[in-house]
Amino acid sequence: MVVCGVIAYVAGGWKTAISASAGGLIAFVPNAFFALRFGFFDPTRSARDIVRAFYVGESMKLVLTGVLFFLAFQFRELEFLPLFSGFIVALGVYWIALLQ
Repeated sequence: MVVCGVIAYVAGGWKTAISASAGGLIAFVPNAFFALRFGFFDPTRSARDIVRAFYVGESMKLVLTGVLFFLAFQFRELEFLPLFSGFIVALGVYWIALLQ
């Protein structure tokens, strides 16, 4: 996120950097929420409880992403192309990290 913000700053200034960083945060915050909600290992949970927790966590992640985008759209100062670019770059980093 920081690298994306710095590149956006060099390319377009503060407004672009803040927009790209906000997009990165919109991707990071719901994923961190999901990891904290689902990531704790409890050996006493049944398979049904694990699957239910996964679906609830994923649903909450999608809702939180929608809410964060809604809040971002309320700020007229944000530029939408850098916002979506930061979001896509942050999600791309997760996929690349999975390949390692």
